[in-house]
Amino acid sequence: MISPELLRRFPFFAHLTEEQLASLAMIGEEVEYPAGQIIVEECEVTDALYLLTEGTADIYFTIQDDKTNTVRHFVVGEITTGDPFGISALIEPYEHSSSVRAQTACKAIKLDAVQLRELVDQDPTLAKVLLKQIVKAALDRLNNTRVQLAAAWA
Repeated sequence: MISPELLRRFPFFAHLTEEQLASLAMIGEEVEYPAGQIIVEECEVTDALYLLTEGTADIYFTIQDDKTNTVRHFVVGEITTGDPFGISALIEPYEHSSSVRAQTACKAIKLDAVQLRELVDQDPTLAKVLLKQIVKAALDRLNNTRVQLAAAWA
């Protein structure tokens, strides 16, 4: 459990009521990751929605070339303080679409995915607010990826 005050500090949670913040705080915990640690891995089941509270992390995709038997990682974005990740916690099939690695030592709020889905099923307003924030984050990441693709083709 974390304090609702911690959640209140971040714009991601700005449009929630006191009751909604308290509900989220009950299923949340603070976690820490050292630089270089993989926090979430692409294609794995999403166990939580995270919000970075300190540090920076890279969003990347892993590509395996079967012909040369090599694996390459392509960084497509950066997560900074206040940014959510693990956004697939509320998007079926509840699997990570990319990996996240701590670039620096990081701290994050971790909201259990199963309990979060139960809360949003019970509270349509909470679902609406969180999904709006998640869609915004997803679109920002999509636009960043487009810029990188355009630069690679230039």
